[in-house]
Amino acid sequence: MSDQTPGTRENRKDEHIQAVRQLSDTHVTGLEDVVLLPESASEIDWDDVGLETRFLGRDLMSPIIINAMTGGTAQAERINARLARVARRHGLAMAVGSETAALRNPRLASTYTVVRDEHPQGIVIANVGMGTDPEQAQAAVDLIRADFLQIHWNTAQELFMPEGDRRFRGLLDRLQQTADSVSVPVIAKEVGQGMTGPAAARFLSFGARGVDIGGRGGTNFIAVESWRRGQPAGADWEQWGLRTAESLLEVVHSVPPDTAVISSGGIRSGHDVAKSLAVGATAVGIAGPLLRLAANGDDAGLDRFIDELHLTLKRLMALMGVTRVNQLQRRPVVVRGAVRDWLETRGFGEDLQRLARRQGD
Repeated sequence: MSDQTPGTRENRKDEHIQAVRQLSDTHVTGLEDVVLLPESASEIDWDDVGLETRFLGRDLMSPIIINAMTGGTAQAERINARLARVARRHGLAMAVGSETAALRNPRLASTYTVVRDEHPQGIVIANVGMGTDPEQAQAAVDLIRADFLQIHWNTAQELFMPEGDRRFRGLLDRLQQTADSVSVPVIAKEVGQGMTGPAAARFLSFGARGVDIGGRGGTNFIAVESWRRGQPAGADWEQWGLRTAESLLEVVHSVPPDTAVISSGGIRSGHDVAKSLAVGATAVGIAGPLLRLAANGDDAGLDRFIDELHLTLKRLMALMGVTRVNQLQRRPVVVRGAVRDWLETRGFGEDLQRLARRQGD
């Protein structure tokens, strides 16, 4: 799907990086209304706690994914190289930013292939825009020898982007064509405004094998595109969409239980990670804070950030009486406040009761 006027793509990629570095995310994700319950009688030895998990049939050393960010410029290549190295050091999967730039201009290929070069044995995720031709989508997969393909659904961004597209008819059929033809599983990805449960189910019915909810609370591309135009979007637009907790809980209770669901949008702490996993996410995606650290050349900061996420997650698992990531979904979770009100209004009240009454093993 076209998202540019000729000759502007590289400038726009660098402007996106600058905007994310300057704009602060709200970090109002709704996860503050999700409460994990301790297991005071836990008999878990620290050495028994492990972060390994399964995602779309593949083994991950950690449920944390470095989510799609950038590519297509010299600055982006440096950032992607640094992120790929931290992904390798910590055993993380990593997604690249939209590969359209390289598909249109082969001289930019290295800004994406550097991820595979630096993370040769890791799980790497390709990325294209909604409506991308299936042959081009396969080319994006081949370019970085990807294990999965994200197709980002960024309608709001397109509508606020000065050079954005305005043609959205037929995109679900194109998703089905791509899912039927590419060599890897497809993940439908929102980019900051959240995904409803019915929308997630619709993506799956058109061939997606997983969804990335991209909830409101982290990087907001309405705000990013408004920043590029020098015209603030205003509070109403910056609050458009579903917060991460609202979106995640809707989605996990609207799709089959074996669906791969990535929680993303303002995930900033090990507590956010554990809460997301406990209510039903398969993995979590983090982008904004990692991009800021990588753009600053802060390798030590990147390592500290990931180490703290892993340490906090393991502590919470021990305190909740589980040794494996998927066991978090057996432990009771209480949803309160505005998120509870939202979900009850949307018809998910019984699901919240079941979450709160889970007994574990």
